[in-house]
Amino acid sequence: MFRICTAAVALFCLLLLPETGRAGDLTYSAEITVDVTAENASVAREKAMTEANRQAYTTVARRVTTAEGVRRLNELNDAQILNFIKEVSIISEKASNVRYLATLNVTINEYILKTYMQENDIPFVIGSAANVLIIPTFREFKTDAPMLWEADNLWRKAWEQNPRTLNSVKFFSIPATGSNYAALDAEKALSLDGMALDKIAFFNNTKDIYVADAVYNGIEGLNITLRSYRDGREENISVPGDRSPQLFIDAINQITDGIYNQIKTQNVVNRQNKSEITVLYSYAYLRDWLHLEKQLREIGYISGIATNAVGSGKVQFTITYIGNFDKLLEALRNKYYNLKNVGDFYIIERI
Repeated sequence: MFRICTAAVALFCLLLLPETGRAGDLTYSAEITVDVTAENASVAREKAMTEANRQAYTTVARRVTTAEGVRRLNELNDAQILNFIKEVSIISEKASNVRYLATLNVTINEYILKTYMQENDIPFVIGSAANVLIIPTFREFKTDAPMLWEADNLWRKAWEQNPRTLNSVKFFSIPATGSNYAALDAEKALSLDGMALDKIAFFNNTKDIYVADAVYNGIEGLNITLRSYRDGREENISVPGDRSPQLFIDAINQITDGIYNQIKTQNVVNRQNKSEITVLYSYAYLRDWLHLEKQLREIGYISGIATNAVGSGKVQFTITYIGNFDKLLEALRNKYYNLKNVGDFYIIERI
Protein backbone atom coordinates (compact mmCIF):
# COMPACT_ATOMS: atom_id res chain seq x y z
CA MET A 1 0.00 0.00 0.00
CA PHE A 2 1.21 3.53 0.64
CA ARG A 3 2.14 5.72 3.60
CA ILE A 4 -0.13 8.43 4.94
CA CYS A 5 1.14 11.90 4.16
CA THR A 6 0.21 14.09 7.14
CA ALA A 7 0.37 17.38 5.24
CA ALA A 8 -1.74 15.99 2.41
CA VAL A 9 -4.35 14.71 4.86
CA ALA A 10 -4.55 18.13 6.53
CA LEU A 11 -4.96 19.90 3.21
CA PHE A 12 -7.46 17.28 2.10
CA CYS A 13 -9.61 17.80 5.19
CA LEU A 14 -9.58 21.58 4.87
CA LEU A 15 -10.61 21.46 1.22
CA LEU A 16 -13.21 18.77 1.76
CA LEU A 17 -15.27 20.57 4.39
CA PRO A 18 -17.13 22.99 2.10
CA GLU A 19 -18.04 20.20 -0.34
CA THR A 20 -19.31 17.97 2.43
CA GLY A 21 -21.41 20.78 3.85
CA ARG A 22 -23.23 21.18 0.55
CA ALA A 23 -23.91 17.49 -0.08
CA GLY A 24 -27.60 16.75 -0.36
CA ASP A 25 -28.73 20.40 -0.12
CA LEU A 26 -30.57 20.37 -3.44
CA THR A 27 -32.54 17.25 -2.58
CA TYR A 28 -33.66 18.55 0.80
CA SER A 29 -34.31 22.19 -0.15
CA ALA A 30 -37.28 23.73 -1.94
CA GLU A 31 -38.08 27.18 -3.28
CA ILE A 32 -41.58 28.12 -2.13
CA THR A 33 -43.82 31.09 -2.96
CA VAL A 34 -46.55 32.07 -0.48
CA ASP A 35 -49.24 34.76 -0.62
CA VAL A 36 -51.36 35.08 2.53
CA THR A 37 -53.92 37.65 3.65
CA ALA A 38 -54.97 37.93 7.31
CA GLU A 39 -56.20 40.50 9.82
CA ASN A 40 -52.76 42.14 9.93
CA ALA A 41 -49.32 41.74 8.36
CA SER A 42 -47.85 39.97 11.37
CA VAL A 43 -50.47 37.23 11.36
CA ALA A 44 -50.24 36.95 7.57
CA ARG A 45 -46.48 36.43 7.80
CA GLU A 46 -46.84 33.77 10.51
CA LYS A 47 -49.43 31.87 8.47
CA ALA A 48 -47.27 32.19 5.36
CA MET A 49 -44.26 30.69 7.13
CA THR A 50 -46.36 27.79 8.36
CA GLU A 51 -47.67 27.23 4.83
CA ALA A 52 -44.16 27.42 3.37
CA ASN A 53 -42.88 24.85 5.86
CA ARG A 54 -45.67 22.45 4.89
CA GLN A 55 -45.11 22.96 1.17
CA ALA A 56 -41.34 22.43 1.43
CA TYR A 57 -41.75 19.40 3.66
CA THR A 58 -44.18 17.85 1.16
CA THR A 59 -41.98 18.72 -1.82
CA VAL A 60 -38.97 17.01 -0.25
CA ALA A 61 -41.09 14.03 0.85
CA ARG A 62 -42.17 13.47 -2.76
CA ARG A 63 -38.50 13.22 -3.75
CA VAL A 64 -37.48 10.65 -1.16
CA THR A 65 -40.48 8.35 -0.65
CA THR A 66 -43.46 6.77 -2.36
CA ALA A 67 -46.95 8.27 -2.67
CA GLU A 68 -48.05 6.26 0.39
CA GLY A 69 -44.99 7.51 2.26
CA VAL A 70 -45.88 11.12 1.41
CA ARG A 71 -49.42 10.55 2.69
CA ARG A 72 -48.11 9.21 6.00
CA LEU A 73 -45.58 12.02 6.42
CA ASN A 74 -48.32 14.58 5.80
CA GLU A 75 -50.33 13.22 8.72
CA LEU A 76 -48.11 15.31 11.00
CA ASN A 77 -49.49 18.65 12.16
CA ASP A 78 -47.85 22.03 11.53
CA ALA A 79 -46.14 22.12 14.93
CA GLN A 80 -44.59 18.70 14.33
CA ILE A 81 -43.42 19.67 10.84
CA LEU A 82 -41.58 22.64 12.34
CA ASN A 83 -39.17 20.15 13.94
CA PHE A 84 -38.01 19.09 10.46
CA ILE A 85 -37.16 22.61 9.28
CA LYS A 86 -33.43 23.26 9.22
CA GLU A 87 -33.27 26.70 7.62
CA VAL A 88 -35.48 29.32 5.94
CA SER A 89 -33.97 32.06 3.81
CA ILE A 90 -35.93 34.89 2.22
CA ILE A 91 -35.38 35.39 -1.51
CA SER A 92 -37.90 38.21 -1.81
CA GLU A 93 -40.82 39.54 0.24
CA LYS A 94 -43.53 42.20 0.20
CA ALA A 95 -45.99 43.14 2.92
CA SER A 96 -48.98 45.43 3.32
CA ASN A 97 -51.26 46.01 6.31
CA VAL A 98 -53.02 42.68 5.80
CA ARG A 99 -50.98 40.75 3.22
CA TYR A 100 -47.63 38.95 3.10
CA LEU A 101 -46.11 37.77 -0.20
CA ALA A 102 -42.72 36.07 -0.31
CA THR A 103 -40.46 33.64 -2.11
CA LEU A 104 -38.51 31.51 0.35
CA ASN A 105 -35.89 28.80 0.24
CA VAL A 106 -36.70 26.19 2.88
CA THR A 107 -34.26 23.42 3.82
CA ILE A 108 -35.42 20.25 5.57
CA ASN A 109 -33.14 18.57 8.11
CA GLU A 110 -32.02 15.46 6.23
CA TYR A 111 -30.93 13.55 9.34
CA ILE A 112 -34.16 14.13 11.27
CA LEU A 113 -36.34 13.26 8.27
CA LYS A 114 -34.46 10.04 7.51
CA THR A 115 -34.46 9.03 11.18
CA TYR A 116 -38.21 9.60 11.46
CA MET A 117 -38.84 7.61 8.27
CA GLN A 118 -36.72 4.73 9.51
CA GLU A 119 -38.36 4.66 12.97
CA ASN A 120 -41.84 4.67 11.39
CA ASP A 121 -41.05 2.17 8.61
CA ILE A 122 -41.71 4.71 5.85
CA PRO A 123 -39.93 3.58 2.66
CA PHE A 124 -36.93 5.56 1.49
CA VAL A 125 -36.43 6.00 -2.25
CA ILE A 126 -33.03 6.28 -3.86
CA GLY A 127 -33.03 8.98 -6.49
CA SER A 128 -31.43 7.93 -9.76
CA ALA A 129 -31.20 9.75 -13.06
CA ALA A 130 -33.20 8.36 -15.97
CA ASN A 131 -34.03 9.39 -19.50
CA VAL A 132 -37.47 8.10 -20.44
CA LEU A 133 -38.22 8.13 -24.16
CA ILE A 134 -41.87 8.37 -25.17
CA ILE A 135 -43.01 7.26 -28.64
CA PRO A 136 -46.44 8.93 -29.13
CA THR A 137 -48.63 7.31 -31.79
CA PHE A 138 -52.05 8.83 -32.47
CA ARG A 139 -55.30 8.47 -34.38
CA GLU A 140 -58.61 10.21 -34.22
CA PHE A 141 -60.64 7.00 -34.45
CA LYS A 142 -59.65 3.49 -33.43
CA THR A 143 -60.13 2.29 -37.01
CA ASP A 144 -57.73 4.91 -38.43
CA ALA A 145 -54.16 4.08 -39.35
CA PRO A 146 -51.81 5.09 -36.51
CA MET A 147 -49.62 8.16 -37.01
CA LEU A 148 -46.12 8.79 -35.70
CA TRP A 149 -44.14 11.19 -37.88
CA GLU A 150 -47.13 12.75 -39.66
CA ALA A 151 -47.83 16.47 -39.23
CA ASP A 152 -51.36 15.63 -38.00
CA ASN A 153 -50.00 13.76 -34.96
CA LEU A 154 -51.20 16.23 -32.33
CA TRP A 155 -50.12 13.84 -29.58
CA ARG A 156 -46.44 13.94 -30.61
CA LYS A 157 -46.59 17.73 -31.02
CA ALA A 158 -47.91 18.02 -27.46
CA TRP A 159 -44.98 15.98 -26.12
CA GLU A 160 -42.49 18.09 -28.09
CA GLN A 161 -43.97 21.31 -26.72
CA ASN A 162 -44.35 20.04 -23.13
CA PRO A 163 -41.25 18.05 -22.13
CA ARG A 164 -41.25 17.21 -18.44
CA THR A 165 -38.62 16.55 -15.79
CA LEU A 166 -39.50 15.15 -12.37
CA ASN A 167 -36.49 15.47 -10.09
CA SER A 168 -33.76 13.50 -11.93
CA VAL A 169 -36.13 11.71 -14.35
CA LYS A 170 -36.36 13.35 -17.78
CA PHE A 171 -39.23 12.53 -20.13
CA PHE A 172 -38.84 13.35 -23.82
CA SER A 173 -40.60 12.56 -27.08
CA ILE A 174 -38.74 10.75 -29.84
CA PRO A 175 -36.93 13.42 -31.89
CA ALA A 176 -37.65 13.60 -35.61
CA THR A 177 -34.05 12.92 -36.62
CA GLY A 178 -33.03 11.08 -39.75
CA SER A 179 -31.80 8.02 -37.86
CA ASN A 180 -34.99 7.76 -35.79
CA TYR A 181 -37.18 8.30 -38.84
CA ALA A 182 -35.37 5.58 -40.80
CA ALA A 183 -35.47 3.05 -37.97
CA LEU A 184 -39.07 3.38 -36.79
CA ASP A 185 -42.62 3.83 -37.96
CA ALA A 186 -45.95 3.63 -36.12
CA GLU A 187 -46.53 -0.06 -36.90
CA LYS A 188 -43.11 -1.09 -35.61
CA ALA A 189 -43.61 0.98 -32.49
CA LEU A 190 -47.01 -0.54 -31.70
CA SER A 191 -45.68 -4.08 -32.19
CA LEU A 192 -42.66 -3.31 -29.96
CA ASP A 193 -40.36 -4.35 -32.80
CA GLY A 194 -37.16 -5.37 -31.02
CA MET A 195 -34.71 -4.63 -33.82
CA ALA A 196 -36.16 -1.16 -34.41
CA LEU A 197 -36.48 -0.21 -30.74
CA ASP A 198 -32.97 -1.42 -29.91
CA LYS A 199 -31.71 1.02 -32.53
CA ILE A 200 -33.88 3.77 -31.08
CA ALA A 201 -32.52 3.06 -27.59
CA PHE A 202 -28.95 3.34 -28.92
CA PHE A 203 -29.59 6.47 -31.00
CA ASN A 204 -31.23 8.27 -28.07
CA ASN A 205 -29.04 7.04 -25.19
CA THR A 206 -31.82 5.50 -23.10
CA LYS A 207 -32.86 2.16 -21.67
CA ASP A 208 -36.44 3.22 -20.88
CA ILE A 209 -38.80 3.36 -23.85
CA TYR A 210 -42.59 3.64 -23.68
CA VAL A 211 -44.99 3.55 -26.60
CA ALA A 212 -48.03 5.74 -25.84
CA ASP A 213 -50.83 5.01 -28.31
CA ALA A 214 -53.58 7.64 -28.02
CA VAL A 215 -57.05 7.76 -29.60
CA TYR A 216 -59.94 10.12 -28.92
CA ASN A 217 -62.62 8.72 -26.61
CA GLY A 218 -65.71 9.88 -28.49
CA ILE A 219 -66.09 13.64 -28.21
CA GLU A 220 -64.51 13.91 -24.77
CA GLY A 221 -61.21 12.59 -23.53
CA LEU A 222 -58.35 10.38 -24.64
CA ASN A 223 -57.82 6.65 -24.32
CA ILE A 224 -54.14 5.75 -24.12
CA THR A 225 -52.47 2.37 -24.23
CA LEU A 226 -49.04 2.65 -22.62
CA ARG A 227 -46.52 -0.13 -23.30
CA SER A 228 -43.07 -0.51 -21.75
CA TYR A 229 -40.41 -1.91 -24.09
CA ARG A 230 -38.17 -2.95 -21.18
CA ASP A 231 -40.61 -5.38 -19.54
CA GLY A 232 -43.63 -5.51 -21.87
CA ARG A 233 -45.93 -4.08 -19.22
CA GLU A 234 -49.16 -2.62 -20.64
CA GLU A 235 -51.54 -0.12 -19.07
CA ASN A 236 -54.77 1.45 -20.29
CA ILE A 237 -55.28 5.09 -19.27
CA SER A 238 -58.35 7.29 -19.73
CA VAL A 239 -58.00 11.07 -19.54
CA PRO A 240 -61.25 13.09 -19.50
CA GLY A 241 -61.63 16.52 -21.08
CA ASP A 242 -62.58 18.49 -24.14
CA ARG A 243 -60.64 18.21 -27.38
CA SER A 244 -58.12 20.94 -26.68
CA PRO A 245 -54.37 21.38 -26.09
CA GLN A 246 -55.04 21.12 -22.34
CA LEU A 247 -56.37 17.57 -22.81
CA PHE A 248 -53.00 16.46 -24.17
CA ILE A 249 -51.13 18.29 -21.40
CA ASP A 250 -53.30 16.56 -18.77
CA ALA A 251 -52.55 13.22 -20.43
CA ILE A 252 -48.80 13.92 -20.44
CA ASN A 253 -48.87 14.82 -16.74
CA GLN A 254 -50.87 11.71 -15.85
CA ILE A 255 -48.57 9.40 -17.79
CA THR A 256 -45.32 10.92 -16.51
CA ASP A 257 -46.58 10.92 -12.91
CA GLY A 258 -47.42 7.23 -13.25
CA ILE A 259 -44.08 6.24 -14.75
CA TYR A 260 -42.21 8.34 -12.20
CA ASN A 261 -44.01 6.63 -9.32
CA GLN A 262 -43.15 3.24 -10.83
CA ILE A 263 -39.48 4.23 -10.99
CA LYS A 264 -39.62 5.40 -7.38
CA THR A 265 -41.20 2.14 -6.27
CA GLN A 266 -38.44 0.19 -8.03
CA ASN A 267 -35.85 2.31 -6.22
CA VAL A 268 -37.17 1.69 -2.70
CA VAL A 269 -34.34 0.18 -0.70
CA ASN A 270 -33.89 -1.41 2.68
CA ARG A 271 -31.67 1.01 4.58
CA GLN A 272 -30.80 -1.71 7.07
CA ASN A 273 -29.04 -3.64 4.30
CA LYS A 274 -25.67 -1.85 4.26
CA SER A 275 -22.43 -3.05 2.71
CA GLU A 276 -18.89 -1.72 2.60
CA ILE A 277 -16.12 -1.85 0.04
CA THR A 278 -12.55 -0.54 0.18
CA VAL A 279 -11.59 1.57 -2.83
CA LEU A 280 -8.29 2.90 -4.16
CA TYR A 281 -8.14 5.97 -6.39
CA SER A 282 -5.05 7.39 -8.13
CA TYR A 283 -5.02 11.08 -9.01
CA ALA A 284 -2.74 13.62 -10.65
CA TYR A 285 -4.02 16.55 -8.58
CA LEU A 286 -5.75 16.67 -5.21
CA ARG A 287 -8.67 18.52 -6.82
CA ASP A 288 -9.35 15.38 -8.90
CA TRP A 289 -10.05 13.44 -5.72
CA LEU A 290 -12.17 16.26 -4.31
CA HIS A 291 -14.25 16.22 -7.49
CA LEU A 292 -14.67 12.44 -7.31
CA GLU A 293 -15.66 12.62 -3.64
CA LYS A 294 -18.31 15.21 -4.48
CA GLN A 295 -19.64 13.02 -7.31
CA LEU A 296 -19.84 10.02 -4.98
CA ARG A 297 -21.78 11.94 -2.32
CA GLU A 298 -24.40 12.82 -4.92
CA ILE A 299 -25.21 9.12 -5.42
CA GLY A 300 -28.19 8.17 -3.27
CA TYR A 301 -27.01 4.58 -2.82
CA ILE A 302 -23.89 5.79 -1.00
CA SER A 303 -24.63 6.46 2.66
CA GLY A 304 -21.07 7.15 3.80
CA ILE A 305 -17.48 7.75 2.66
CA ALA A 306 -14.57 7.33 5.08
CA THR A 307 -11.04 8.30 4.05
CA ASN A 308 -8.44 5.82 5.31
CA ALA A 309 -5.21 7.18 3.81
CA VAL A 310 -4.02 9.91 1.45
CA GLY A 311 -0.59 10.35 -0.09
CA SER A 312 1.70 9.87 -3.09
CA GLY A 313 -1.11 10.64 -5.54
CA LYS A 314 -3.43 8.00 -4.10
CA VAL A 315 -6.35 7.86 -1.70
CA GLN A 316 -7.77 4.80 0.01
CA PHE A 317 -11.33 5.10 1.29
CA THR A 318 -14.33 3.05 2.32
CA ILE A 319 -17.72 3.34 0.64
CA THR A 320 -20.78 2.36 2.67
CA TYR A 321 -23.73 1.75 0.39
CA ILE A 322 -27.31 0.53 0.61
CA GLY A 323 -29.09 -1.77 -1.80
CA ASN A 324 -27.25 -4.14 -4.10
CA PHE A 325 -23.83 -3.69 -5.67
CA ASP A 326 -25.16 -3.69 -9.25
CA LYS A 327 -27.25 -0.58 -8.55
CA LEU A 328 -24.18 1.17 -7.09
CA LEU A 329 -22.10 0.20 -10.11
CA GLU A 330 -24.80 1.45 -12.51
CA ALA A 331 -24.96 4.79 -10.68
CA LEU A 332 -21.17 5.12 -10.87
CA ARG A 333 -21.13 4.35 -14.59
CA ASN A 334 -23.78 7.00 -15.14
CA LYS A 335 -21.18 9.43 -13.76
CA TYR A 336 -18.50 7.87 -16.02
CA TYR A 337 -16.63 5.94 -13.33
CA ASN A 338 -16.03 2.21 -13.06
CA LEU A 339 -14.98 -0.17 -10.27
CA LYS A 340 -12.46 -2.95 -10.90
CA ASN A 341 -12.19 -5.75 -8.36
CA VAL A 342 -8.55 -6.60 -7.56
CA GLY A 343 -9.12 -8.95 -4.63
CA ASP A 344 -9.56 -7.37 -1.23
CA PHE A 345 -10.34 -3.92 -2.62
CA TYR A 346 -11.58 -2.09 -5.72
CA ILE A 347 -9.88 0.40 -8.00
CA ILE A 348 -12.06 3.24 -9.24
CA GLU A 349 -11.22 4.65 -12.66
CA ARG A 350 -12.59 7.22 -15.05
CA ILE A 351 -14.35 5.65 -18.03
